[in-house]
Amino acid sequence: MVSPYPQYPQSAPYGPGPLAPPPPPDAIRRATGLIFAGAALSIVYGVVDGLTAHSSVFYTYSTTQSGTTVHQASFLVGGIVSGIIECLLWLWMAWKIKSGRRWARVLSSVFFGFMCLTLLGAVVNASSHGDAVFSLLVVLAEWGVGLAALIKLYRPESSQFFAAARQAKLATAFSRSYPAAANPGGPVAGYPPPPQYAQPPQYGQPAQYGQSSEDSGPPRPSE
Repeated sequence: MVSPYPQYPQSAPYGPGPLAPPPPPDAIRRATGLIFAGAALSIVYGVVDGLTAHSSVFYTYSTTQSGTTVHQASFLVGGIVSGIIECLLWLWMAWKIKSGRRWARVLSSVFFGFMCLTLLGAVVNASSHGDAVFSLLVVLAEWGVGLAALIKLYRPESSQFFAAARQAKLATAFSRSYPAAANPGGPVAGYPPPPQYAQPPQYGQPAQYGQSSEDSGPPRPSE
């Protein structure tokens, strides 16, 4: 039975030279596409969350008793900043996952756990404030995108891709650390080329097939 997943090399990572990184399979490409969608939704959620906090101005001004004006960032600015930070985290995960970093999949699972807590908080907030329902819908959409991306990252073809990418990384690092072992018999950067020895002398040709060894020697003097 033919496996539906692409087969990556399973040999030892220490080969005769650097290995090219494997191409990402369909599951990884779809997961990164979902992560890009989650990054866009994080910006939308930041704006919506700031607008539903009843503060649509960028700064508020208050004067203390000493006459000093205090500038305080509004909820909208805070929502936009938090949305940008979350968007950058989404994009960073997409970059590392497409590069074959297995730890990025684990870190994405941790981030999804925090997203579950955010969804729970949005549900509680929407139950007490009717105008936070739209914010809940955006969080729910972002949570669904994160769940779909996480399912793609744990498919068998994704696990094979992460394993092959790790082997390619180890082989490349080994070839850079030990160039002589990675290129046996070849020149090594930073070292003089190996000495060239003279060719060995050519001896007499071997005897032809059917010819005795006596006939192949030098001619004997006549008696």
